[in-house]
Amino acid sequence: MQKGENIISIALAAVVFFAVFAIQRRWNPASLKEVATSAEDFILTTAGVRGQVPDIAGYERVETVRLEGYRAGLYRATPAPLVFATGRLVIYDRQDEPVFTLETLEGSKEPWTALYDFAGRRGLPAAGNRARPDYARDLTGDGVPDAIIGQYSGGDHCCTVATIVELGTDTVRPIGRIDGLDGIPFEGLEVRKLNKDTSWECIAHRSYLTACGTHAAADVISVYAFANGRYTDQTARFEDYLQDVLRQNLARWRQEKNRSLDLLQTLAVEYAVLGQQDQGKRFFVLNLSLFTPSLRKQDVDPNACLESLEDLVDRVPGVEP
Repeated sequence: MQKGENIISIALAAVVFFAVFAIQRRWNPASLKEVATSAEDFILTTAGVRGQVPDIAGYERVETVRLEGYRAGLYRATPAPLVFATGRLVIYDRQDEPVFTLETLEGSKEPWTALYDFAGRRGLPAAGNRARPDYARDLTGDGVPDAIIGQYSGGDHCCTVATIVELGTDTVRPIGRIDGLDGIPFEGLEVRKLNKDTSWECIAHRSYLTACGTHAAADVISVYAFANGRYTDQTARFEDYLQDVLRQNLARWRQEKNRSLDLLQTLAVEYAVLGQQDQGKRFFVLNLSLFTPSLRKQDVDPNACLESLEDLVDRVPGVEP
């Protein structure tokens, strides 16, 4: 019996050996070293396996993201209080040396800081989207990838600050900062190509509250473009885009179901941004009566609403006529 079992074992071993040999001949790697290298590359590029960033004392590691030769680690102080905790986003090079750091605030349950996903929707991964997240893009057209970091500002005016960083071969450096954005973290930011050149523009949406009610606000647009080595407010250069936005919103206004006090205020401000302050005020005055009953129900004085909106229109920087 023992002898029979040995013969079967030897036969099975031979089958396995020749099967592996046949696969090896068809695959034909140059050497076992190449096989090991291929396996190592697979492990290094597979999320969650040998891809973590270093630990930081007093912090828990919340998330790790790969960034064109770098890795970003998001940390949160531990133990976290009930609502939020201090945090830190650190970008590391291949030697796990920190090359860029931002101090943040993080929710105790969900992180408030994120990297803009260019393959997602409004900068965030879309549910059901099979595309892999894309956190780096050459925004400036100089052949160097860039990333956008969105973080809760902790301020009482708005919600999010966006920091644009350049992922150079040896350094990571900030090339732009956009604050006062709506939403956590990217609801108030669009990344679009407005011209035929190679660079991308960042369109910021900021809500300006008025005396027209507790939640009544105007959506004020600013365009940040790359110039002189940085992203700065270049709204005045994009009159054609601003005209197009105004036309689209006027088309929305013509449909009664879309009419709202927010849209009315936004349209008045959009006229002002185009250097047409008087026309914006006139449009607002002519249509404010649609909302007078609802304003009175909220104990809002329509005259106070009008004065507040006119003050906002006068303060909005406009393009040169």
